[in-house]
Amino acid sequence: MSERTITILIVDDSETFLIYTSKLLHRMGYGKITSAKNGIEALELLSTLRPDIVMLNINMPQMDGITTLGHIKSDERISNIPVIMIADFSDGNIYDDCKRLGCSGYLTKPIKITELNDTLNNCITYLEGKKRKHLRTSLEDTVVVTHKGISEELHVLCLSEGGMYISKRNPFNVGTEVELTLTLNDGKTLNLKGTVIYLRGLSEETFKILPGMAIKFKDVTRNDSVILRTYIEELLIEEIIEEQIEPIIKTEHYE
Repeated sequence: MSERTITILIVDDSETFLIYTSKLLHRMGYGKITSAKNGIEALELLSTLRPDIVMLNINMPQMDGITTLGHIKSDERISNIPVIMIADFSDGNIYDDCKRLGCSGYLTKPIKITELNDTLNNCITYLEGKKRKHLRTSLEDTVVVTHKGISEELHVLCLSEGGMYISKRNPFNVGTEVELTLTLNDGKTLNLKGTVIYLRGLSEETFKILPGMAIKFKDVTRNDSVILRTYIEELLIEEIIEEQIEPIIKTEHYE
């Protein structure tokens, strides 16, 4: 998939939040993450930077998020940038204020990965008006690919709930049906079926992705879908849960 690089500006006075949220967003496939510690710094950056999304903490000592959101939406040069508000706690009145000012999303700490993914996807439109749907992560692992009874171990560069991108110098043709065996963190394997939907050759260097093929999963059972999502969340969260000093990120499986 030829997707443009997405730039996200995170504004928060918590250094821990900035560090781990940036790490998570990189793993989710967002290419450029910039940060600011308060609303004043954010507005200074926005005088020259045009990110695709601003993630803005409401509760900051130097120019709070509500005030900063008002400045952004009143400036015609940057008013079209989607702003996702981040609250330290849920408050219906604050949410109403943010919505009235024109925010594009509202999340509460600790941020749930699935809600973050859905909110970001609602804000971003890719080439040809396409939008992402599935949770995904960059990955450096291998998968066993079987075609016409012949199996080979290949490198996976990206994994989502809907498919994967596999590095292969001479990829299969579009439309080729394959079987996939993915080894999970607990050593168990997940067997899936898929179809090659597009190829990337050596001459395509726009996004610096190795030549290979994108495979879309097919006939995924409900149980396998749950296993796959859990595995992707584990890859995204990795050491973050243990290292975070304050509650920043959570999943369905790790609170």
